[in-house]
Amino acid sequence: MKTSGRNTHLRAGTDYFLIGGLIAVSGFPFFLVAQANFMILFIITLFVYLKRSLPFDFRVLPIVLSFLVVEILQFMFIKPFDPVMISGTFIRMFLGFFIVMISGRNFTNYYVNIICFFSLVSFIFYPISMLFPPFFNFFTDHVSPFFSSPFGANEEFYVVWPTNILFCFHECVLNEFRNPGPFWEPGLFAVFLNLALLFHLIRGGELFNWKTWVLLVAIGTTFSTAGYIACFVLLFSFYLVRQSPLRKIVFSLVATPIILFLYYSLNFLSTKVDENISLASTTTSSRFGSASVDLADFASSPYIGWGRGVMRYGGRTFSFFSEEQHRNNSVTDLLATYGIFLFILFFFSYYQSFKYMCISSGFSSKFALYALLVVLTLGFSQSIFLRPFFYSLLFVQFVYKKEFSA
Repeated sequence: MKTSGRNTHLRAGTDYFLIGGLIAVSGFPFFLVAQANFMILFIITLFVYLKRSLPFDFRVLPIVLSFLVVEILQFMFIKPFDPVMISGTFIRMFLGFFIVMISGRNFTNYYVNIICFFSLVSFIFYPISMLFPPFFNFFTDHVSPFFSSPFGANEEFYVVWPTNILFCFHECVLNEFRNPGPFWEPGLFAVFLNLALLFHLIRGGELFNWKTWVLLVAIGTTFSTAGYIACFVLLFSFYLVRQSPLRKIVFSLVATPIILFLYYSLNFLSTKVDENISLASTTTSSRFGSASVDLADFASSPYIGWGRGVMRYGGRTFSFFSEEQHRNNSVTDLLATYGIFLFILFFFSYYQSFKYMCISSGFSSKFALYALLVVLTLGFSQSIFLRPFFYSLLFVQFVYKKEFSA
């Protein structure tokens, strides 16, 4: 019995480590700066997968082969063959797949616990840094240098912010009073927080328990426009989907003016959206500016996109990476990168994952569409869908489908 208990704890600890690593290589400054980190985690994950003698789920092949076919067509008609680039795509994809298969139905639960942990840690570093800037400066000057990635490349465009892995000491903490948590910046923290809240509610979490409140407070401290909007959509739809048709109508009539009032009352929300719209035609740093350029690229190669790498920007060459190549709208970026067919497959797979999560938890499957809307809202403001963690969401459906295929 003791040996069995030890094995259970070891398996759970390993699962937590792998999921935490998947989150880290998708957004922590220390791990995000070099592809070597993806490779190290992939090797560890593959070892665990083989060690546990887990069978390969062949139902994932349509997704994997679809990406492979599109990338081969891109190499045939658009760009020179690049083995590093294509291997990078499938290392990220299989990294997400193996970790989902290893952790099984615990994947989302462990994910929620990890994000709650980092939220609680941020509640220590974030307020103390704001109230006592010398505390913040001490970590940036004397602690963070010990956490410089040995694989890090010299970035001329993107700033690699100081970190102690548990918290990112982004300048916005002092300048804008925003909480980045352990992530590259507050907006990305808001993305992972909203996903945690989404998984928590689907799995039976209520609006009034400690995990929900930890996640909501953390979202509040990010001051992320898209994070707030996604959270509004999530909470609104979570309540709405469980009501009778009459109550849905009444609730919508009451809630809509309240939401509009809050939107225009919270200056930074409406101002940020207006600013993004006004900058759409002048810079890709605007979400709408990124979307405009991406859609133009998509129109010139709608079926297979332009692919990752040197030809991604509509075939336009550049001598160094600058704001012209910067993209922060992941929805349109995915469309321009892989074309319409993979774009549809990608989000249909997301929908399937959310649907089977809902069914398995005894929750309305109609919520899957709202969950997809939440993710699209988050993706509209952050470059996320080609990060390793977001490949994993393509495969969550197969964990939950097992119980229906028996």
